[in-house]
Amino acid sequence: MGYIVRMPKLGLEMEEGTVVDWTVAEGDEVTKGEMIAEIESEKSVGEVECREDGVLRRIVLGEGEVTAPGGAMGIVAGADEDISDLEAEAGAGEAEVAEAEAEPEEAEAEAAEEAVASETTAETTATAEAETTPSEVKASPRAEERASELGVDLTRVEGTGPGGAITEDDVEAAASEGAPTPASEVKASPRAEDRADELGVDLTRVEGTGPGGAITEDDVEAAAAAPAEAAGPAQRTVKEAVEFGGMRRTIADRLSQSARNAVHVTENRTVDAEELLAATEAAKEAMDTDVSMPDILLVAISATLDEHPGFNATYEDESHVIYEEHNLGLAVDIEAGLIAPVLADVGGKDLTEIADGRRRITGRALSGEYTMDDLSGGTFTVTNLGVLGVESFDPIINPPQVAILGVNATQERAERTERGIEFRRKLPFSLSFDHRVVDGADAARFLGTLAEHVENPWPLLPREVRAAKEGAPAAGRSVTSRSPSGPAGTITAGPYAWEWGDDAPSPVHLFLGSLASCLGYFTRARWDEEDVDLGEIEITAGTPGDHGAVEPIEVVADLDTDADEDTVRRIVDYAEQDCVVAQTVREDVPMSVHLAGDADADVAALGRAATARTTDGATGTITSDGHTWEYGDGASPVHAFLGSLASCLTYFVRDLAMEGDIEIGQVDVEALIPSEHGGIDAIEIEIDLETEAPDGEVDTLVENAKRDCVVDDLIADDVPVDVEWSRL
Repeated sequence: MGYIVRMPKLGLEMEEGTVVDWTVAEGDEVTKGEMIAEIESEKSVGEVECREDGVLRRIVLGEGEVTAPGGAMGIVAGADEDISDLEAEAGAGEAEVAEAEAEPEEAEAEAAEEAVASETTAETTATAEAETTPSEVKASPRAEERASELGVDLTRVEGTGPGGAITEDDVEAAASEGAPTPASEVKASPRAEDRADELGVDLTRVEGTGPGGAITEDDVEAAAAAPAEAAGPAQRTVKEAVEFGGMRRTIADRLSQSARNAVHVTENRTVDAEELLAATEAAKEAMDTDVSMPDILLVAISATLDEHPGFNATYEDESHVIYEEHNLGLAVDIEAGLIAPVLADVGGKDLTEIADGRRRITGRALSGEYTMDDLSGGTFTVTNLGVLGVESFDPIINPPQVAILGVNATQERAERTERGIEFRRKLPFSLSFDHRVVDGADAARFLGTLAEHVENPWPLLPREVRAAKEGAPAAGRSVTSRSPSGPAGTITAGPYAWEWGDDAPSPVHLFLGSLASCLGYFTRARWDEEDVDLGEIEITAGTPGDHGAVEPIEVVADLDTDADEDTVRRIVDYAEQDCVVAQTVREDVPMSVHLAGDADADVAALGRAATARTTDGATGTITSDGHTWEYGDGASPVHAFLGSLASCLTYFVRDLAMEGDIEIGQVDVEALIPSEHGGIDAIEIEIDLETEAPDGEVDTLVENAKRDCVVDDLIADDVPVDVEWSRL
């Protein structure tokens, strides 16, 4: 049964489609599933497949012609099937009928004109023939459109089509030749005409100075004496006329809409890019995926949108709609035009997901494999012309969004510093925003926040990237707890040895000491970046209970400095974000950081606590429960954390062995982190036991010790702890 081939809808936003190519000709046989046409929407291309076997009986929509989704393109039916009803439904043949009906009327009109013309003078007849009105011009619709584009007067064009009709080629030929003024319209004296013939002067190119603008003999001679290029307007020869396809038309329409409707204002700011570029190198070193500068920049932009949500929005129907997700459109230049595939929910992705996602969507865009879904749902757009060397530009907002950020080329500039003149790399930004929705001061604050994040991106990045930054604490990454007998022992880490047990700090005190010393280290590291005087750092970490689970965790920071309270709080907050031990703790474990002197900073209320004191951050002492031990090179806060875990496992192995009446002698527990630097991303435990107990009993013993260990219970689920055991 025959059917009408209709324009498919390639996406929710598709308003019209264009036939790019019919892959079969009218009258060809077609089979079900065969591609018969290629179409183009505003943003993508697609294929039209045949729905059933048959013959392409009619092509209703020619190549280059446009219709809305659902509009008729052609008719497929059996070779002998009656398709008159389908033709009527598709509108096929209506143009021919209309043209045929118009012919008798045109003939009558022509006869009437001839009758009138016969009654007029020869002069009137000549004038009437010269002054053809636009309504009398016979031209194809494509010729009329082309004439409008090229500014060609159709009444001046001679048609070469059927019946003298003007074709598109006639219009383009007229455009390339120019449209001369007919000689019959020139007003010149007889002497001027004779003189023009003698001198070879085209009177249509001469401006008359005589009465009523008539051309005089002097005008002709002046024109003949003038340089050739002054004889008329410059000639333009059309080299190529490129018609807009569906996507290019959509881009033009949307940008025109944006320019007409949005009140565009662009603000520019240049920021220091040294730390951004350093972070990029650190990420390349520390991460398994390929990270580039735009990926870290997207992290900074997302963090900025968190603080300025009014820019992560659209404006439609007089409503400013702010969104939770940061769906960032990334402008990509492809052959068909500029598109902005969307990287969804950047704020909810880690750096690896952002880097992989950005490569994926831009790769699809460049290969032409993108879909309408890839281009939908954006809340803010980023366009980077810096890769093309552009130093400044005014981006056009992608409607209905309210802002777009332009990224320009990195520039090296001389700058006066304490060390003299230095050359530093700078990154200029251009923020265009809709002034109907946000104000200039809002945009300035947005750029200010973005500058802060770009100039110091480290707090926004994964701990392994932060740890790869130059100056991060060195880590031997391995400690051993040895316990000859009873719930006590010695932890060795590099050149240091720490006691634990009944007459020494417990595993929990060791953990609290590792947290306090880690916060002290990163407080000093942050402070050095501020160039503010700082003396001794004293960090106390504790938990209210005398036994059991280590939560909540309370931290009190006492810093010897004259800096204002806001600066101190900001630096301590950054230190908490950077601290690898704090990052290892489960997110659901409450952890509060206070400054000494705060109303709720009560160290005396902490049942178990440890205090780390340091001046340089890398070395210091930890005091807990009347005991003091040192840490430093080769025994960092990470080693102290591993020591707390190793001693905790040792304690519970002995405790459970006693409950189960299992004889245990020497217990050695080695805890290590496989990576040589950075955060705590995985922990391996090797327990060596002196026992004659069966393997099954030891398996259960070790499994239950890990289950009961309160330090292990603090570790986040995404940090695997692998425990193995062997016999001494």
